[in-house]
Amino acid sequence: MRAILRIILAFTFSLHGYRLLFGFFALTGRLTRQQRRGMAIDSLPHIAGLVIIVGGVLLFLGLFTRVTALILSIGPAVTYLTVAAPRGPWSITNGGQETILYLFAFLYFAAAGAGAWSLDYYLLQRRRAYQRKPAAVAIQTT
Repeated sequence: MRAILRIILAFTFSLHGYRLLFGFFALTGRLTRQQRRGMAIDSLPHIAGLVIIVGGVLLFLGLFTRVTALILSIGPAVTYLTVAAPRGPWSITNGGQETILYLFAFLYFAAAGAGAWSLDYYLLQRRRAYQRKPAAVAIQTT
């Protein structure tokens, strides 16, 4: 379940990066004025979209998961403190509930790691298998 959560989290968070960097998935349609201003996370600078996209891909693959998740947790933390919190104390009214969920999900993966379905796990298993191999016996020539 951890790997499935990681994959879904990485995919949904990377969508914010595509919106920030390229303008994809723009808010349109019959939205109220409050909804049209976007989610708190969408107030990050455009260049943060690149970090979100690259981090989302790394998290999706489960590569460097702990470090990537820790770096990605900075964006939601800063966004909540600078954008959502000034709108009011409750995340349900200030638009920060998504930001808080991302923040704590990233902190979870920074602490717990990627899980079994990840490149981190695969590389760790390869390293352990390599370390278990007996050392080559030196051949003496006479």
